[in-house]
Amino acid sequence: MIFYGTNSSKIKKGQLRNITCPNCSNDVSMNYTVFGKYFHLYWIPFFPYGKVNVAECNTCKATYDIKNLDQKINAKFKIEQDRNPTKTPFKHFSGIGIIALIIVGGILYDKLEENDSLDYAKNPKIGDVYYFELPEMKGHYSTLKITKITKDSILGLENNMEIGSKSDMDKILDEKNYVYPFSYSKEELKDLTKDLSVFFKITRD
Repeated sequence: MIFYGTNSSKIKKGQLRNITCPNCSNDVSMNYTVFGKYFHLYWIPFFPYGKVNVAECNTCKATYDIKNLDQKINAKFKIEQDRNPTKTPFKHFSGIGIIALIIVGGILYDKLEENDSLDYAKNPKIGDVYYFELPEMKGHYSTLKITKITKDSILGLENNMEIGSKSDMDKILDEKNYVYPFSYSKEELKDLTKDLSVFFKITRD
């Protein structure tokens, strides 16, 4: 179940002096509160969408939406706001901030993963796993694993399983899936991994 909706929080308080209250007709001061409205998802504020300005008579405690009061009161409120504008708090953008951090974190993680793969490609070791897209079936992926390194050659086993999603490739890494032998010269493998265009990721335990 997705919990979403709207909410508000107090973002400013102040006072309007020498006001005639429409309810008790006394010359009073009114305390006002500015509420910032925002959309939320799972109770996390995502972005603001407006403000509500509420005034309360100090004498009779009647409350009003300031926009519904007379022009004189609205003019006083406008002067007060011009002098000290109400700022939307950063917390009302929390959701957007969290999403931005996740995106930036993902980009940094991918970059670190790419740098690791390039480092492993320069110095292959037994147990390294190479991830690739099947050349004859675009959008399908598999892996191979290095099992032996000689003076001139890299030998190993290719995975007999494939999967249609890069993000789910860990599901096919079971040792029993590596059954098809392969071999490359060190120069061949170096060419295939120099820019990660063939093997897009290399992992090492």
